[in-house]
Amino acid sequence: MPKHTRRGAKPSTLPLQNQFRLPVALPEKKRRPLSPEKLCPEKNLEKPPAAAIEAAQSGSMHQTDLFSYPFPPLPTSPRTHFTAEELRLSYSPPQHFTPQITPDSWLYLVSNKENAQHLLSSGVHLAKTEPLLLIERNGVCAWRDKLAEDPATATASPCVLRLRRSMVADMLEPDPDHSAEFSAECYLLTGAPQEQDR
Repeated sequence: MPKHTRRGAKPSTLPLQNQFRLPVALPEKKRRPLSPEKLCPEKNLEKPPAAAIEAAQSGSMHQTDLFSYPFPPLPTSPRTHFTAEELRLSYSPPQHFTPQITPDSWLYLVSNKENAQHLLSSGVHLAKTEPLLLIERNGVCAWRDKLAEDPATATASPCVLRLRRSMVADMLEPDPDHSAEFSAECYLLTGAPQEQDR
């Protein structure tokens, strides 16, 4: 059956695939070669610095074994006793004290003869319930005068003991009441507060 065409139009003699081509030939678009990063995306990673590479090659960047660390030290129990040798506890002649002398590297306590001998033989026990009273050197005379006025201790001659301040410096608590009474700094030897209160 013959193909119908419009009246007055000549039938096309071009093949079907050439009938729809544009009259102007467009320049072909050149395809760019793909970059290595697009070809292998897994290699497109940030490069480590040179120092990290050298450290890895020298073997310094290895996983630390946490089990190789030593265990932390166990908490120690609070100190409750000092020997007389540790504190350098000793007698001090009473005639060497006056209210005008300045404090030194020792702390002092005034007591009767029996208590002084007990401290020298068995040492000092630390307890918050019965703390040991210590005083600076310039307050020894006022403490002795108070004991002399007390009828219970007036007949006994008081003894003066001294101990090294550096051995108990972190185990002292200020005693404002006796400090005001003797006009000299007084302390209570109760043990280290930060350890006793745990």
